[in-house]
Amino acid sequence: MQRTVAPSGASSGGGVSRALALLALFDREGQELRVTEVATGLGIHKSTASRLAATLELSGFLERVEAGRGFRLGPVVARLGVLALGGRGWAEVARPVLAALAETTGETVFLSVPAGSDAYDVVQENARRLLGATSWVGLRTPLHATSDGKAMLAFGAGTLQSGALVRVARGTITSRKALASELEEIRRRGYATAAGEIEDGLNGAAAPVFAGDGRCVAAISASGPSNRLPQEDLPALARQCIEAALEVEARLGWNGRGQEAA
Repeated sequence: MQRTVAPSGASSGGGVSRALALLALFDREGQELRVTEVATGLGIHKSTASRLAATLELSGFLERVEAGRGFRLGPVVARLGVLALGGRGWAEVARPVLAALAETTGETVFLSVPAGSDAYDVVQENARRLLGATSWVGLRTPLHATSDGKAMLAFGAGTLQSGALVRVARGTITSRKALASELEEIRRRGYATAAGEIEDGLNGAAAPVFAGDGRCVAAISASGPSNRLPQEDLPALARQCIEAALEVEARLGWNGRGQEAA
């Protein structure tokens, strides 16, 4: 059973209320708040806001942004948000679909959600082959460096990191102009691909998952080593990911796609 650290003052209703009120201050995707903004929003002293934010950071509900200048929602909130979507857990709804996709493609399949400027992997189904079966569940990867991350970025989920785009492999896109051009292409065709962008020799394809209101809330991806999954095979793999995404949406009773993918 996962254990979390209760917010400071959680033994009193006021402490819990403040913690919940702090989390509620984050009302848009990728938002970052400084301690002074938290203090102003809650009407409390800056030192109290700092302690409360630090406690929520310790428990995973918040995370400190680069250089410690503020906070954003943490991985625990991302996980709980996934569980809340559709009234049922993603694992319950998506896992059979992902298992079928992994069986059909022979590659490892993931369901990821946006968490700030990262993709957060929440469900994984391993390929029948041994190579490629490492668990990535719970890991975070930069949105600009993966097929699932780019799929979510292209359709408005998640935000780009501030500053320069970090190179994590030889194929990582680090030019914002080049990334913007690729995101436009992803929107046109309805899927994303990546070749050696998160790890040398690792290729993948992904499709967005849309909620009933049309928001992109996740991505389904499949990936494998380039020696058995060359770039020319990625579009066909991506179309299989699209079919899996449509199946997940259908199982959740969502019909949020504005147009069919190319």
